[in-house]
Amino acid sequence: MEASKKYRVIVKTNLTMFVQTQKKRCNSISVYFAILLFILIFPHAVKAQLYNKELANKYNLSIPPPNEKLDLAPEWLQKADMFTWGSDMWKDYKFILKDTLVTRIVRRREQYKSLKVTEQYPVETIKSFDGSLVKGVALISHVPHSKKVFEEAHKQGFKVIPYLHFTDIHAYYADQDVFLFEHPEILMVDKDSKWVHIPMDGSERLFRFLTCANSPSYWKLSLAYVKKMMDWGADGIFIDNVGKRASCFATKLPPVRNPEFPPYVHEHLFPDTTENYAWDRMLQTIRTLVKSYGEEKIVVLNSGIGTSLQKNGDCCMWESFIYSWAWEGRHHTWEDVKKRARDNAWYLNAGRRITALSFLDSSRKEVKEDAFWAFSAARLVDFVWWATLNGTGAEVLYRAHMGKGMEPLKETRGIAYRIFENGIIVLNDSVEDRNVELILPAGFRAKHLVNLFNNQIIQVNNRTVKVAVAGKTARVYLMPEKLMQ
Repeated sequence: MEASKKYRVIVKTNLTMFVQTQKKRCNSISVYFAILLFILIFPHAVKAQLYNKELANKYNLSIPPPNEKLDLAPEWLQKADMFTWGSDMWKDYKFILKDTLVTRIVRRREQYKSLKVTEQYPVETIKSFDGSLVKGVALISHVPHSKKVFEEAHKQGFKVIPYLHFTDIHAYYADQDVFLFEHPEILMVDKDSKWVHIPMDGSERLFRFLTCANSPSYWKLSLAYVKKMMDWGADGIFIDNVGKRASCFATKLPPVRNPEFPPYVHEHLFPDTTENYAWDRMLQTIRTLVKSYGEEKIVVLNSGIGTSLQKNGDCCMWESFIYSWAWEGRHHTWEDVKKRARDNAWYLNAGRRITALSFLDSSRKEVKEDAFWAFSAARLVDFVWWATLNGTGAEVLYRAHMGKGMEPLKETRGIAYRIFENGIIVLNDSVEDRNVELILPAGFRAKHLVNLFNNQIIQVNNRTVKVAVAGKTARVYLMPEKLMQ
């Protein structure tokens, strides 16, 4: 039974019981307030019935019922230590705009006529893929949109996902297979009957227009592109700009005839609710489509963290984790990292993941220390670290697979440490250099570890290991045989 039907049964049953028990003592006003109270207590019972089924059928949309349950992310994701991205491994990568004839309404002096004009369609190609640069990472994101990319990466044992976005559309070319001038009905309209440029960095991007997440046409076009990526062999998708959506007033305003477009109708799939609710349901529908290709497929969201949208991702991204292109050096403190982990314990405990993306500046003399600090901070709290390490001197971290935590995070005198199946991470948040003696659990049977920062061997004696960690630095110690080759 669909969730909407279940909710209708629940509503009907509860209201019937109320009326029967109160029939002799309550008038119609009491019944009215009972209905109102039930709606306030169980809002999803009403929301589940809101989508327009005729529109869904018209656009051939299959909309899953609302689902708040957090099922487990794939096992490979739960075991992941690190993600990466970047163009270095794609040989002879090219992004070209191919001229394509499309029909547009074009103004010619004082007239508007439908003409075939040249628009541009993006095509991405590669010659080959070299995964040796990032050997050991669990996932490569933001890969070129090319079937060959997925095939070549899979041959070398990598999981790869493309970057997608659904908040706006590019006006210069076919954005995710959609030409703006062929689908004006997908554009968001503000209360002044105007289309809205995407706000970014304090400016309005004149070549990018916000889309309506409540448009059944945009749902159909977006789902078709996700299906295309999955049919080509993607291991999932990355969705950017996941957050609150602005309100669309298109269906609440008198229609305005715009001569640049043929007549069109802007429709709302969920006519009586908010754009945010429609966006939530759209993300859920996208995830359902991705999962139809196998439970090992994933959806990564940027960011969704701390919102009701978070449940729609197997993994949510914390962008600019400690290090960013927007500032110099460290930004978030170790206390900030732990707080974010505490706030998301419900998500992590359910088997989902947080990935922490650090932008490392390879020109900084401290960049190697930066890499070890960010990797350690992320892994100590069970986040997946995300970075590009080429030129940092810390490339060994690509191959560092820590395994499961054998004990929870522990702290003493500014030292944070954790014992994993395959090694140890120690982070010194104090300004003083510290010598640390760690007692290892009975199941930890390594006789020696390798300090990944300097490749020195550390002996393990009687389940005890002694390490020296300078102030405000972090170190990773791994069983040599567990360093992924």
